[in-house]
Amino acid sequence: MSEYITVSSASLHNFLERVLSPYELLPEVLSALTTHLVEANLCGMDSHGLQQIFGYVKSLENGRINPKPQIQINSKRPAMVRIDGDGAPGHYAGKVAMETAITQATNLGMAVVGVNNSNHFGMAGYYTRMAATAGMIGFATSDTNAVDLAPYGGRVAKIGNNPISVGIPTLTSHPIVLDMATGTVSGGKIKHFKYQGLPIPEGWGITATGQPTQNPKDVAVNLPASYKGAGLAFITDLLCGPLLGTAASMFKQKSIHDAANGTGHLFWVLDIEAWTEREEFMQQVEKAIASLKETPLLDEKQPIYYPGELEAITRENRLVAGIPVPRSLVDELKDVFGEELN
Repeated sequence: MSEYITVSSASLHNFLERVLSPYELLPEVLSALTTHLVEANLCGMDSHGLQQIFGYVKSLENGRINPKPQIQINSKRPAMVRIDGDGAPGHYAGKVAMETAITQATNLGMAVVGVNNSNHFGMAGYYTRMAATAGMIGFATSDTNAVDLAPYGGRVAKIGNNPISVGIPTLTSHPIVLDMATGTVSGGKIKHFKYQGLPIPEGWGITATGQPTQNPKDVAVNLPASYKGAGLAFITDLLCGPLLGTAASMFKQKSIHDAANGTGHLFWVLDIEAWTEREEFMQQVEKAIASLKETPLLDEKQPIYYPGELEAITRENRLVAGIPVPRSLVDELKDVFGEELN
């Protein structure tokens, strides 16, 4: 098992800015990317935080990520907006898209925003939390930068391990934020087990030859969370590809850096006030949360959390106590970027 160091969110933010400074990202693009990565680590979503920087820098160097994107917002109908991300980091394109969706939903009651020509957008829950914080219901999904998930019963990757997230506002509790991979776990979580020096549980992934493995270094194909997860992954591939005028992930060539082969995202926002009284709705949500937590426990040591609650608690704790980072990851960062994280 790896040793850990503990860093503050400010130190992590500064480190990321130093690593990215040679690539001259637009200030608003840099802010969106670094803020998102730090938030991922604060929430305990370490799979989508600091360790992702290797891939993003590689994409900046090979031209897949455009450091100075000129995002184009095109609306054919008021409640349906199309955005060309111009090769932006998905964290920036996704932020612009969700802000647009919230604005349009405020005016129209509901809005759907699709993004193509983008890149990996990090935590899907980051965007639905934006909607929930605005007092609305949000949905977010994306295809992925790699086809890495086998269909149910298969041993070759054909679909993306795509995320699905729903955010719902509450009255006094933390927002409800469901954020899930359609695989048993995300590919990033498997990689984080590698940095922690831990074996992965059975059923998370298989080798290139289709053999089960518990060594995170040997995983070549992620496995779906049952036939239901595989079905959701396939559906989201279609929503974030053909619906947005490109292809399903299995046909995209990630080595080609153009709009047709870029990553797609889909966001949907509903203004509760268009359907019912917002405060009354949130009161009902609070009652449902309270009832959920009154459920008799199978294990007295394992409390019941509603979606997003554990991440919110982790964030509060890490803001005070700091963010744990595996020493092996710190060493690799120093070797690759020549920067010390402390």
